[in-house]
Amino acid sequence: MRILVTGGAGFIGSHIVARLVADSHKVSVIDDLSAGRTSNLPRGVKFTKKATKQISKQDVQGVDVVFHCAAQVSTFLSVDYPREDFDRNANGTFSVFEAVRKYNDGAKVIYTSSRSVLGDIPAGKIADESFPYNPSTFYNVHKIYGELLCSIYNGLYGIKSAVLRPSNVYGPGQPYWMSGWYNFIAYWIKLGLEGKPLPIYGTGTQVRDYTYVDDIADAYMRAMDNRAALGETFLLATGRPVTLNQLADMVNSVTGSAAGKQYFPPRKGDVQYFVGTSEKASRVLGWSTKVSLEDGLKKEAEWVKADLKVKRKLPEPLKR
Repeated sequence: MRILVTGGAGFIGSHIVARLVADSHKVSVIDDLSAGRTSNLPRGVKFTKKATKQISKQDVQGVDVVFHCAAQVSTFLSVDYPREDFDRNANGTFSVFEAVRKYNDGAKVIYTSSRSVLGDIPAGKIADESFPYNPSTFYNVHKIYGELLCSIYNGLYGIKSAVLRPSNVYGPGQPYWMSGWYNFIAYWIKLGLEGKPLPIYGTGTQVRDYTYVDDIADAYMRAMDNRAALGETFLLATGRPVTLNQLADMVNSVTGSAAGKQYFPPRKGDVQYFVGTSEKASRVLGWSTKVSLEDGLKKEAEWVKADLKVKRKLPEPLKR
């Protein structure tokens, strides 16, 4: 099949691209390289540097599937820069659907949402797809907007799509250079390798549910190939609650750091508790997580350590 991946040079997107190329699909990528880098892409991939809002007829014409992964992914940056987050996330997703509607309405769209659209859930509960929206930042709001676009473009124009909600993805390829704004686990690993304390905003008792990037890429492959996925939403989680304090101890352990943790005042919009189930993804897609948090952190630490030895120009964080 011919497949377009927006944000395909980024963290999750590049792992999806690698799987697609390995399966002999013809892949093209658009990415503004704000967090991604072309070295993430395998040979044979057509790459165009552009923002998603600039998506054109040439990008979507003739493709069978659009994996929409491009996004500004920091909830905290969305609090400080709401207009920029709207432009990248809400307007970017709208532009994808408009391009598909105008130039290739037979293409399927696999939309990358986030477990964060559910926000905080009651402590001790396990979220599933039936839980109501509960946004706490503009990032959450704009991801919800994208989910609603999936529904409205199907209802009005018949465009088929599926929504995936990954939960706190980590693993090799995570941009550790973003100073904690993006994908903080990789940044923590970098600090641990440097023997520096890990910054925690709040008490560290905040609970998350962490998923390994290769497991997430596998879910995308299954959603692409499964007709039953169309029109559906899937939460991708492990069901394992882990506090930030526990995670920090794991990171210090895999990096061999004795620097400990350093606490700061809480950040606005920070979720205090989230754990989810992937029962629906298991039932419909046959998907499950395979890599444990302990093993995944070791793999990521090995990658960060190796990548730090390679001198390269790194992307700049989002600026106003």
